[in-house]
Amino acid sequence: MATSEKVTVSLPPDVLAAARAASEGNLSAYTAKALKNQAVRDAAAALDAWRAETGDPLDDVYGMAEEDER
Repeated sequence: MATSEKVTVSLPPDVLAAARAASEGNLSAYTAKALKNQAVRDAAAALDAWRAETGDPLDDVYGMAEEDER
């Protein structure tokens, strides 16, 4: 079973109102999902930046997989 930790955040009133309206009564779950989704987007952006900086070394891996299919 997952555990949760209680935190306090300050939000602009309009953002809080929109989140409460969209949360279907479970603001904690709604907030957790939003934060998780943002963390994934941030990680994807960091990966894209790394791949651009290093010359996209994953192209070699994709190429090997395509060769194996032949």
